[in-house]
Amino acid sequence: MQKISVIAADGAIAEIFEYGAHVCSWRPAGGTEQLFLSEKSEFVEGAAIRGGVPIVFPQFSGMGVLPKHGFARNAQWKLVRCGQTEQGAGQAVFELQENIARLMLWPHVFRLELTVTVAADTLQLDFSVSNTGDTAFQFTTALHTYFRVDDIAKTGIHGLASSLYRDTVTGQNDCRQEQELLHIEGEIDRIYANVSEPIVIAQSHQQLRICQTGFVDAVVWNPGAEKGAQLPDMEEGGYQRYVCVEAASIMRPVMLEPGRQWQGMQRMVWIPR
Repeated sequence: MQKISVIAADGAIAEIFEYGAHVCSWRPAGGTEQLFLSEKSEFVEGAAIRGGVPIVFPQFSGMGVLPKHGFARNAQWKLVRCGQTEQGAGQAVFELQENIARLMLWPHVFRLELTVTVAADTLQLDFSVSNTGDTAFQFTTALHTYFRVDDIAKTGIHGLASSLYRDTVTGQNDCRQEQELLHIEGEIDRIYANVSEPIVIAQSHQQLRICQTGFVDAVVWNPGAEKGAQLPDMEEGGYQRYVCVEAASIMRPVMLEPGRQWQGMQRMVWIPR
């Protein structure tokens, strides 16, 4: 698989596979790796990469007739450009369009674009969907970001207090988070609706501040010990070393008219302590 390195003038770096336009590594300037990538991930065509930032499109999870999480994460994207901006940020742009195989799965004409920008303490992912056909279509989507943590049991998540969520583990809808600080103590799979405030992943040595626009929902996921052990592409004990905080639009599918474009962004800022 072809991997692209995007390096800012200050030394911040992101690495992206053209397969899936899959961001697999992010190291801020002066910092360490911030994304989790399983040691047992299969780097072969047809298999999703476990970790990093899989792109979910045009269907989230099994919520439809398509294969789980759609086809974008298992597709070969095209690198449009790669280099540094005038401000010294590292940047790469990837695109994906329909082909015969994708039209057989999902009969719509489209263009996807992912722009990866890295500089100093920040990684920004800009994702857009363009309807280039003559009929409207709808989709759900997410940036399924795996954030590396030292120990999930000692990690807290701020910014979701009082938010309503769907609990996919229990099947309950319209739950409300009462805690100011979310601690993950087992399997968790929640879709939070109408997220507008930053989400912060807090550890003893650092924080990660996550902002999003365009994406109206956010997912928090960790499989826990039992289900984590059942994932064939997950290393032993891997569930302890990551938490997924995903920018998403799931609760209300996006309806896109011909000639229109939808845009979503996830920005991550590293804050050492």
